[in-house]
Amino acid sequence: MGTKQTERLAGAELGTLFDRLFPHGLAGADVLAEVAPEGWERSPLLACFHPSVERLFDETLQIHRNIEALRRARSAHDDGPKADDSCEPEPTLDEVGREYQAQPVQQDVEVTEVVGQCLWDVFSDNHEVIISDGRAAHIGSFRAASAFLDRYLSDTHGGTWREGDCMRFYMGTIWIAGRADLTPVYAMIFSRLRSIGADWIYHFPELHLVDFSSLRADAEALAAERRVHEHEAEIAGLRAELAEMNASAREDAMDRPPPALVQAYRRIYGRDPRGWPPA
Repeated sequence: MGTKQTERLAGAELGTLFDRLFPHGLAGADVLAEVAPEGWERSPLLACFHPSVERLFDETLQIHRNIEALRRARSAHDDGPKADDSCEPEPTLDEVGREYQAQPVQQDVEVTEVVGQCLWDVFSDNHEVIISDGRAAHIGSFRAASAFLDRYLSDTHGGTWREGDCMRFYMGTIWIAGRADLTPVYAMIFSRLRSIGADWIYHFPELHLVDFSSLRADAEALAAERRVHEHEAEIAGLRAELAEMNASAREDAMDRPPPALVQAYRRIYGRDPRGWPPA
């Protein structure tokens, strides 16, 4: 059971918490020793920022196919299928290779980036960090969590961090998770949380429906009994469909290995987090 109504840490206390977790910064020597003991340039995590041409090709191809699938679905919905509805040609490995340019390694920046993105995964994305006194360390949801991490880095780096980029850590590791195993970074974070008596609650990602009809300017017209009943029936149907989709997603998740977050938690705490497996 989650603790969404649990009392939360105040703003200044969140900064103090992160100071305790990372006394030498997100890219300090202590962090590097845990996530890349053989050095950053020898670490598999380096691929998060310096992927191979083949990896970039796979990503480019997948993005292209996703866009084409969305385009075809939208075309079929708007106008119906067309005989001349041709697809854009798929990118080739040679094309990606010609555009590829190797970038210099920036150890401090890259370690900070990957740790910050993993922190977003742990503290945001609907998950919960509960400190030893039972309060939640809530840094914000989604974009707000990214903004908090950016502000924290700006404060602790004395202006040397690229401040003002509230989207820098938004969606966490979504763009790099397929490039390397991030379990060591998550384990480092959980190890520090455990050392101060904190715990973590997992929440399975779900789709939800928000009804904004009461905010419409023509709310009085919607109040007519017939339209209200029609609207409520439609909302109920959509929510039932979402419930089925969420249930199916949970079943699919149980057919795959646990996510890296859960595996890292198990490594440090010796058990599953609350919320896993998803009910």
